[in-house]
Amino acid sequence: MHLQEYFQKLRASLPQQGPGFSAAMVCNGQLVFDIHHGMASLELQVPLSRDSAYYLASESKQFTAACMLMLVREGRIGLDDDVCAYLPELAKFEQAFPLRSLLNHTSGIPDYFAFLQAQLGRHESDYFNNALILELIGRLDTVECATSSAYRYSNSNYILLAALVERLSGMPLARYAREKLFEPLGMHKLGYDDDRLNLIPHRVTSYDADAGRPFGWRQHLGNANTVGDGGIYGSAAELVRWEVEWHRQWADPASLLHALLQPSPLLDGTVRDYRFGLEIVQRAGQDVVFHGGGLWGFGTLIVRLPQSRMSIIQLANCEAAGPDMEQLVQAALADSIN
Repeated sequence: MHLQEYFQKLRASLPQQGPGFSAAMVCNGQLVFDIHHGMASLELQVPLSRDSAYYLASESKQFTAACMLMLVREGRIGLDDDVCAYLPELAKFEQAFPLRSLLNHTSGIPDYFAFLQAQLGRHESDYFNNALILELIGRLDTVECATSSAYRYSNSNYILLAALVERLSGMPLARYAREKLFEPLGMHKLGYDDDRLNLIPHRVTSYDADAGRPFGWRQHLGNANTVGDGGIYGSAAELVRWEVEWHRQWADPASLLHALLQPSPLLDGTVRDYRFGLEIVQRAGQDVVFHGGGLWGFGTLIVRLPQSRMSIIQLANCEAAGPDMEQLVQAALADSIN
């Protein structure tokens, strides 16, 4: 199989006793293979496995969007409703923001990371959470582009969505996702880390190569508990469950998944690839649905070829083991033909 060859080559390029990756392929509702190479913890010499809980970074956005769409379906809010009634943090912008503009990154609200990095006296390891970021957003007053006129990826949108889920449902996003989204599917270990003191079983540590340090690696110490834009820890085993459900929903036009994939034209009629926490493109005549994530040395990617009922999951805890979207898709397409 081309995908197995792709991952075997990646495995051969990495040291056995360094950080690495987990990969899995699902087809027709069944796990075809999974591969785990390297260490979840270099200090404790714990190998990566199907249960290793990686930080999913922006891969988490699809789950945040799914929670938001569940509330839309309950009639709590509409996609074209102005969210400012629930988010006073946006008052200084003095304009409306339709819900869909947060979901598809067309609000024009700047990404908070740029403002964190610009703060004098701030160190990159300083801790931050949703409360601090909401306070920061509350001080902004200018959009980067007219709302709904252009696509501008911004993590601020999904911090605001996390707050919106809580204010509409009365539950923090982590609890809402657990009770409404994950546990009904038997997914008891996948979830948002919204408390820096939480214990997460099988938590993976991430690393950067650093020849100047003992053993040649620098360990990342996560400095945030933001949820919405990121925040989920998940294993290959749990994500395989999600992918089986994903393809079941693809076969149902009335499903939550198809609500996530509905197009939202810009003011000029253009339809962007980014929908609600997911992107959809065409390759070799097939739909390819995906989202990726990367932060603190973690690299994550889930790619779906729905016409072939195929999903590929790759989770890495160092940059050298991170996913290559185009190579992964090419290998998957080759396998789908055979």
